Amino acid sequence: MTPDKPLTVWRRRQLIIAFLFILPALINFTVFRYIPIVEAFRASLFQYSLLGGYGDFIGFQHYQRILTDPVFWRSLQATVLFVVYKVPLQIVLSLGLAIFLSRQTVGTAVVRSAILTPMVTSIIIVSIIWAMMYQSQNGLFQSMLLTMGLKKTPFLSDINLALPAVSVMMIWKDIGFSFIIFVAGLKGIPETYYEAAIVDGANRWQIFWNITLPLLRPVLMFVIVTQTIFSFQVFVPVYQMTLGGPLDATKVIVYYIYQQGFRFQDMGYASAISVVTLVMLLLISWLQMRFLRAED
Repeated sequence: MTPDKPLTVWRRRQLIIAFLFILPALINFTVFRYIPIVEAFRASLFQYSLLGGYGDFIGFQHYQRILTDPVFWRSLQATVLFVVYKVPLQIVLSLGLAIFLSRQTVGTAVVRSAILTPMVTSIIIVSIIWAMMYQSQNGLFQSMLLTMGLKKTPFLSDINLALPAVSVMMIWKDIGFSFIIFVAGLKGIPETYYEAAIVDGANRWQIFWNITLPLLRPVLMFVIVTQTIFSFQVFVPVYQMTLGGPLDATKVIVYYIYQQGFRFQDMGYASAISVVTLVMLLLISWLQMRFLRAED
């Protein structure tokens, strides 16, 4: 036996052990991610419903229908607007809070707990509570408006306010996720950089722009990409609070997929929309990562 033989056997054992550790994750992704994606694409090529099963093979007719479906384009517009409303504001607020609360002071733990609590609260419960707060007659926000001398505002039944109202609720719900990621990123920046900048006479804005933001860019890219993906998948708040109304103002694309697949029993068309949404998300994520990495 050559001297390298025991080393080769040891490495092979280490690889097998490592593979066994990641095997559950591979099984999970295969069973609950990759196989459903393949099956969704297959279903999109047929006339298919949950009650009737697979019907006639129609090829890419569902995809051609998407191009001329005005409701699909309205739902895509509502989804993009939701992302535009939610993601930038959530990132700015969570980054500001992370910088403000990155150092341990009196009361910091309490404020952090208040920020993180919504993140671990059930989304359906949060949606119900916020729908009650938005209620046009006796909701909490209506009482606050009357206290300030303003008239009542039907947030969820106003075509111009319904989507921003849902966005505000989701920012409150998800800000803890971005906050905790940014806090971890800030902890990874060496203090020596800040000390050197202070010695050189840099002010707070210069320190943030030239030290904090560049070193935080990988974390920022992760938060932007993940929050964009999560925002494209919003469903529960729309289902609970508005049912896609008023006049399709909050009919986001996942809710439209739900309507086509489960209410109208056109699972083939719903699968086609799902595949198109997946392709759009992959393209958007790739563009975001390419742009942010290009800034390095």
